[in-house]
Amino acid sequence: MHAIVGSIALIFLMAGISPGQSADTSGTVPLMKKKIVEYGWDVPTPDYIRAHIRDMEQRPFDGLLFRCQGGTNVLEPKVWTESAFASDYENLANTAWEKFTDNFVMMLAASEQDWFDDAQWSAILSNTRLVAKAGALGKCIGVCFDPEPYGKNPWTFTEVAHKDLSFAEYEAICRRRGAEFIQAIEAEFPHPRILSFYQISLFKEYCVPMTPQERATKLAQHPYALYPAFFQGMLEAASPGVYFIDGNENAYYYTESSQYFSAYHLAKQQALYLIDPALWNKYRAQVQSGQALYVDQYFGLRADRVLGNYMTASEQAMWFEHNVYWALASTDEYVWCYSERLNWWTNQGVPKDAESAIRSGRTKHDSGAPLKFDLAPIVRSSSKREHGVTD
Repeated sequence: MHAIVGSIALIFLMAGISPGQSADTSGTVPLMKKKIVEYGWDVPTPDYIRAHIRDMEQRPFDGLLFRCQGGTNVLEPKVWTESAFASDYENLANTAWEKFTDNFVMMLAASEQDWFDDAQWSAILSNTRLVAKAGALGKCIGVCFDPEPYGKNPWTFTEVAHKDLSFAEYEAICRRRGAEFIQAIEAEFPHPRILSFYQISLFKEYCVPMTPQERATKLAQHPYALYPAFFQGMLEAASPGVYFIDGNENAYYYTESSQYFSAYHLAKQQALYLIDPALWNKYRAQVQSGQALYVDQYFGLRADRVLGNYMTASEQAMWFEHNVYWALASTDEYVWCYSERLNWWTNQGVPKDAESAIRSGRTKHDSGAPLKFDLAPIVRSSSKREHGVTD
């Protein structure tokens, strides 16, 4: 099965086409350019970007994700002041982007807000507009809304404030808040792309045939139970020019091309099981499948030992190149490259062959060339070493 998927993928690549794209027979319309954007613990702020943009753009990315000093956790139910963003606005308005054409401003989700409190949500929407304004002033391509709660989880139903209300009632209010959220963004930032590190790809186990009642019962127990309703509210209220990118954070750990194409299918088709049928056409038109890379995983930089720790330096670089290649092959447009224990902008801790692995994987993909090596034997041997298996 893996060989079949790989062969199909190679046909797409040799034709210069990625899944979801159509071949151009006129010879006049260029194919979509795939893009890699950077994010990690080295996330910069506008003042740093403005001062260092020429050096930053030497890295092999098409853009970056950045955070405002004025605030990032937009779901905080406390009103922020516009004056707190003054330096962000000034720096972003005067940043001379050149190579980095696709940049996203960060919004985080941790919050102790009450979904039913209109006063709190008035504050949240005001905060959202302030960050969206930063993205617009910085000529960004969009907003990155990270739903992972680095703090209080707003998505869980098992710990809600109003125990007398049903899951369906909570889904309804979350869908309404999602609509208000995207409208607040669009009020300051027309037609943005909304990148999330995961959307419906997080809920694979629910994207299969089952009754609505069974799905709701199971979903209510999930730590992110309310997130699908919030996302559907955003989708429902979004203008036609708004696109949502499912970043598929699960791709961090992939070792086979087939995993990427299975994820693409999940985001583009299986996900509809969790979407209101009234929104299916809008989902098909405005939701893109994205992919993720995790540098620390490939080069064994994480706090815990992982597969990359059992590879040689050259094998680590090959794993990274392999994943760059197949991530580009299977995304509609965007791949985001995540790291923790390194800093691309100061060159601190960047593995020696990391940048060349990105460039090589991208060059092969963009030219329609094959990868020219098989990662499977490397993964098998490394996995044996990881588990102490000897031949």
